Amino acid sequence: MTDDLSSLEPGPVETIFDPGFVSELEELAATLRDLHAQPSVAVALPSKLAAFLAPNPGSTERQSLDEGRFVLLSEPQLHERLNLLIALCRQGGRREALEAIENFIVFFQAFVPTMQGEEGKNQVKRFFFRLVPTILHIAANDFGETDEQRAEGCAALRHLDEILTEISTIRLTPTESEVIFRNVDQLASFVAVGEYALANEIISSQLLGIISRNKLARGLYRIMEVEVNVQRYLKERLGYSTPQVTIPEDFERLAAYGPIRFLEEDEGGRIRRFIQIQIPDIPILRDVVLHLAPHSGKAGIDLRLDALGAVEVDLAPGGYGLGLVYQPDEA
Repeated sequence: MTDDLSSLEPGPVETIFDPGFVSELEELAATLRDLHAQPSVAVALPSKLAAFLAPNPGSTERQSLDEGRFVLLSEPQLHERLNLLIALCRQGGRREALEAIENFIVFFQAFVPTMQGEEGKNQVKRFFFRLVPTILHIAANDFGETDEQRAEGCAALRHLDEILTEISTIRLTPTESEVIFRNVDQLASFVAVGEYALANEIISSQLLGIISRNKLARGLYRIMEVEVNVQRYLKERLGYSTPQVTIPEDFERLAAYGPIRFLEEDEGGRIRRFIQIQIPDIPILRDVVLHLAPHSGKAGIDLRLDALGAVEVDLAPGGYGLGLVYQPDEA
């Protein structure tokens, strides 16, 4: 962010990246249909499935749980129902399979309340509900007869965790969400029929790759939008022709809320100073690094933002050029 970006007028990111994103997802969905046109669903033990679907004791609701009612469960009701599912799974099976299944259920239990947007949350609930027969089947019968099948089955569940997590970190249009979950449902069907190696190969090499590329493209574009906003703000407020700050003169001048500002905290007489950047539509702000280039010619400084888009700075007096880098935190 060292050039004058004030002339840039970025348009809606969806018009730039989404058509290609949806196209790739549609192609993958077609590939999956060709591989398995009508995959069968694993058969769970009838008594256990009936117990999971039974109305809550003491409830006035007399009808068994179906997909629609499962989606409408409140968070306490969902938590209780998933605890029941864990208890049913623990009634038999091999230890390795039970651990993998229980980890997946607990992940889902913790994951759903963190999701933003009712439609995405409901999509995840629908997906999980359709997977319940498979979960009960695996818990009772294991992933397979060989160690290789068990390892691949455990990996498939971990990949489902990963893909749901990735989905939650990007803002999806309704069309994108629908196509993504069509792919996820098909991948889950591979798990249901024991095609773990195929599921892992497609998840790791294709679906996650598509999501990752789109996430990176959107992240870079959002960063460019932020750079433009910061550039204009600094030019209007301080008259700088390029994105920069001057220490300590700008501490007070940039104290007001804006695309960029300085914050101060007094900890027992010790003043701590922070730079905060307003970055909308980047779910994980730690994925952004603030680059400071001293006008003195000394080496640049890279500081990773925290969850609030801020970072503590302890800088020597002088001018600093500003830059933003989208660099997802692998940790």
